Amino acid sequence: MMQHRQHRGSVIVIALWALGIAAIVTSSIQVFAFRQALHGIEVHDRIQARWAARAGIESTIAAIADHTAAPVPNSAFAMSTDLDLVSTGTMGNATWDIRHHVDGQDWSGPMDESSKFNINSENNSIFILVIDDMAFGVLDAILDWIDTDDEPRLLGVERDYYLSLETAYEPRNGLLRSIAELELIAGVMPSDVRGEDWDIDFRLDANEDDGGESLPWDEPDNYLEGGWASLLTTSSVDGGATDSGEPRINLRNTDVETVQIRLFLEPAQADALIAFASSDGADLSTLLQTSLRSISGDAEGVTNLTDDQLRLVFAETCLFEAHNAPPGRLNINTVSPELLYRLLPNRSRLVEELLYLRANNASGITSPVDFKQISGIQLSMVVFLNGLFDVKSNVYTISCLGRAEGSGVEQEIIVIVDRSTLPVTILEYREQ
Repeated sequence: MMQHRQHRGSVIVIALWALGIAAIVTSSIQVFAFRQALHGIEVHDRIQARWAARAGIESTIAAIADHTAAPVPNSAFAMSTDLDLVSTGTMGNATWDIRHHVDGQDWSGPMDESSKFNINSENNSIFILVIDDMAFGVLDAILDWIDTDDEPRLLGVERDYYLSLETAYEPRNGLLRSIAELELIAGVMPSDVRGEDWDIDFRLDANEDDGGESLPWDEPDNYLEGGWASLLTTSSVDGGATDSGEPRINLRNTDVETVQIRLFLEPAQADALIAFASSDGADLSTLLQTSLRSISGDAEGVTNLTDDQLRLVFAETCLFEAHNAPPGRLNINTVSPELLYRLLPNRSRLVEELLYLRANNASGITSPVDFKQISGIQLSMVVFLNGLFDVKSNVYTISCLGRAEGSGVEQEIIVIVDRSTLPVTILEYREQ
């Protein structure tokens, strides 16, 4: 009898152990299944967010391409208005948002790369005016990185220095291909280039406005200190989009009939313009102060270009092929007042006149001919301004954030696009 009771007790203990193990296994399976379900939902929502971001990118590229092929004449802001309309949208159960942060304010739409100074420009040494906190000797190091020779400047470094580093590499000895490449140059720190915008997306992200709670270190002041990347670019290009939507005419590789029809010129004017373009050192800017007669001689029938004809010359022509376009100039319609004051020191009145000119013209500044409207301005200054500023932009950085409505999962896509030729070209693509 005693043995029978002991046997029953053992069976009960074993049963309880079995039940306990089964409960543990069941709970583990439930937890695992729950986690897998959550992971599946997150993956599903992330895919939705990603494709919403892609939809925003494609909508923006389509708007840019449409305005390039069929532009609104004599309007510097028409494309910006339409880009604002597609800066937000919905796809399925997700939304997209395209914006950029400048001077403490969020702006809808993509970042205009021509609102920043192109460090690859021929006059790149003046970017010392753009950066007011550059360490001693860094300017020479940057110029040595860009130039094609191996002779260091007074405070610069060349190939020998970079090859002597523990992790050796070659300098570019050519144009910079991205702003982040500056970090490879002697004396340049990542914090110089990025500031608080560690991912260089020109958006004020949560981790970039939380003080010391997470990297990068920042001031929680609702202001994105973007570093050099907010003031400099390497991607803007000259030429490109025209007022007619037709490809830009290279005056060094065209015929008289094309120039005459597109620019509404007399035959003698078209001849004189092509002859001028073929001359050594020709620069379209000089047409703003010098007549074709004095450049091309006193050929019969050659007359000075009217302002309307000059507008067409600058809007429709260039002196280079599209594949060999020089670095872009600043867009006078989108460059910030702060940058204008830095680039034109001791000329505050001129800056104020430029800002007034663009603010009080509903269409913006649509041609360098508009600079002549500034009271008392000399034609030599008009030529100077045209060498520094353009009135159109070709390259844009699109920072698009997709968000799933249910879970709030986000996916960001950053694309740099160039509309100087059609179809629009994607220069850079990042997902994060």
